[in-house]
Amino acid sequence: MPLPTTGRRARGAACALAVLALAGCSAGEGVRDDGPAPTPSTSVTPSPLWPDHTAAVAPARPGQGFHARGPVPGVVVPGGDLTRIDGVRLLAADPGTDRAVQSGLKECPDGPSCRLRPPAYADLTGDGERELVLAYDDLGRTILWVYTAVGERAHAVLEYAGRPGMSAETLGSDLVVTEPAGGRDRQSATTLRWNGAELAPLPAAADPAKGAAKTRPSQDSLIEPADGTQEPGRG
Repeated sequence: MPLPTTGRRARGAACALAVLALAGCSAGEGVRDDGPAPTPSTSVTPSPLWPDHTAAVAPARPGQGFHARGPVPGVVVPGGDLTRIDGVRLLAADPGTDRAVQSGLKECPDGPSCRLRPPAYADLTGDGERELVLAYDDLGRTILWVYTAVGERAHAVLEYAGRPGMSAETLGSDLVVTEPAGGRDRQSATTLRWNGAELAPLPAAADPAKGAAKTRPSQDSLIEPADGTQEPGRG
């Protein structure tokens, strides 16, 4: 049975609007706008970077801020693959590395007093390439770094000094940092998301980690040395 004339006109108008909407979505030439950063799917589960390191109860101590730095001089990343460089050498060459850490790195990687955790790798910028995540359990604090490769140069896109025993996990392409918040069994969690220049903390109102229940370490831990074998975290 043919549609009434009014129905056909309404359907034609709707199709025309759909075509106009699709046409309006095409980007012009020039700087590419990829739109807002992807939001992790609700089906994504946390993946601990260091399952053996959980945020233990400790006196509250304010963190020293999230920030990024420029490229590390004198370090070449072959093919832009951060699994091919030594994390100890990278931190030692980075002029922004704290002097106390620089001194402690002399015990790494195999010294009995080495406080540097095994390297972890995860795609935190959404470009399909894995970033290098390092953590150092210093006296009275834990320091976290994230390096990305730009060409064959390593850039620090996150450095954060938090409370002792700080832990981290991935949630999709986000990095969730968990640390003691003071008091018994209290923890705070902050989600960091790539904004095109650095890993920046999300506002509390938009942070999916706020109030999230802690889960058991998943089987797809991202503590992966370059050869792909699993390596336990240091105590």
